Amino acid sequence: MTTTLTSTGSPPRNGYRGGVKFEIYRGGARVTAFEPAGALAMGPESVPVTGEVSFRDGLLLVNRKDDQPVGVALLWEVSGNDTLHLETTRLVPREKPYVLNVELARFRLMKIMQKQEDWNLFDFGKGSEKFSQRFAEAQELFSDALGKLDKPAEAAALADRSLALSVDLSEQLATYHAELLINRRRQAGAFVKHIFGCRVNSTVQNERYRETLAANFDYAIVPMGWKQLQPQENTWNTDPVDDWIESLSRKRLPAIAGPLIQLGADQVPDWMVIWEHDFDMLRELAHEYVQRVVTRYRRGVAVWNICSGVPTNGAFTLSFEQVIELTRLLVSQVKSILPNARSIVTVTQPFGDYNARGRGSVPPLQYAEFVTQAGVNFDAFGLEVEMGVPRPGSFVRDLFQFSCMLDRYGALGRPIFLTAVGSPGRWLPDPSDESEGRLDPSSAGQWRRQWDPDLQAEWMEAVYHVALSKPFVESIAWGNLADLHQTLPGGGLLDDMLRPKPAFLKLQQMREKFKQFSRK
Repeated sequence: MTTTLTSTGSPPRNGYRGGVKFEIYRGGARVTAFEPAGALAMGPESVPVTGEVSFRDGLLLVNRKDDQPVGVALLWEVSGNDTLHLETTRLVPREKPYVLNVELARFRLMKIMQKQEDWNLFDFGKGSEKFSQRFAEAQELFSDALGKLDKPAEAAALADRSLALSVDLSEQLATYHAELLINRRRQAGAFVKHIFGCRVNSTVQNERYRETLAANFDYAIVPMGWKQLQPQENTWNTDPVDDWIESLSRKRLPAIAGPLIQLGADQVPDWMVIWEHDFDMLRELAHEYVQRVVTRYRRGVAVWNICSGVPTNGAFTLSFEQVIELTRLLVSQVKSILPNARSIVTVTQPFGDYNARGRGSVPPLQYAEFVTQAGVNFDAFGLEVEMGVPRPGSFVRDLFQFSCMLDRYGALGRPIFLTAVGSPGRWLPDPSDESEGRLDPSSAGQWRRQWDPDLQAEWMEAVYHVALSKPFVESIAWGNLADLHQTLPGGGLLDDMLRPKPAFLKLQQMREKFKQFSRK
């Protein structure tokens, strides 16, 4: 039997306008109660789109106003080890339900075929033979599933086996490909001097915290958010950041400052709410803020992370033209003060989950493509990749998905800085984190097993390995130095007593190893 992997992109037939419907099967039986976690409607090129995803009357329903072909992405238990945020191909709305298990398996097989071609893995002979054999096995199981669609419970069981094989295989492919590219970068001496950084919490004024950072990292990321530095319209709170920039300068540790302007829902000063619908005032106030901050810290900063979250429409509702205009203005403002300064434009949710909210946001890759092509004078993209908590963009994805995402941004031709990478160090909520215990890692998926400090270290090593294999990735910064008001539960490299955790020790091993590969 020929395995059909392509999705159908033609419009619905016979006037059917009921959206896309799925049956779900587990353990040989149809599921009658299901809570779709992290569920998104998916459009072309794996871009989340506006749509309603719900489970009613024993069916998973995906509805869009235009009834165009659409897929779904959601948290899915692949095996006892892995629960990941996966997606289906786009499907034509029809009366008969699809089998979700089958469509999830179809998409992963399609993606593996595509990336084997993109990564030229067919040319590595014996080195990739084992992958070809396992891929053929997964294809055969999927083919058998297609032959059993008249018996959907049996088809689902076969598709589940195919998907489990495919997920495992695709992670192995991502790791194998990363090893090949790291060797090439190493032989070419293509690694920069300052690879490993960490984002600090500038409110922490502990000398041991600062010394640990200075002694064990190549650079520091110092947040300079608007809400932090200007909590009231005419009130500035710069002392903590002043102390940090001065301390880093004394220790000769480079600093990346920012993001300066963050337009996420919780990152804009409260006093700005009155200007929610006034773009001209937003532009003027942002301009003044950037002018003041860059002028103040111009001597102590190596790289400026200028803005993040601009296309998300999390705090303001901006048109596409306003998103691009604001980005251009902010970059130009920094360059006018410091013409030779390196500048970063950051994408906070590179998988684009926010775009499913329907607030007129701009998909992240479209935003990145346009600011690249529109002549905005910035030097690199920043990407934030914090996984393992139930919020948009942070549900667990695997190494293969991470690698594919990096490739899409790397194709734009600008260097990539990973400015905030992180995962939880515990499986339960953490009352001491930034959310005060509202983020529950057990609700966001699972990679290999439940999160703990050792798994956090394994995840970090694997993700850094994949990222540093990409010739366009320049540096990586972990998102939290210590478990002190951190962004993720147990997300720090040090605990709350500033004692090293396994991830800290693993990172130091990697840093020592890569020193010998770096350009002097």
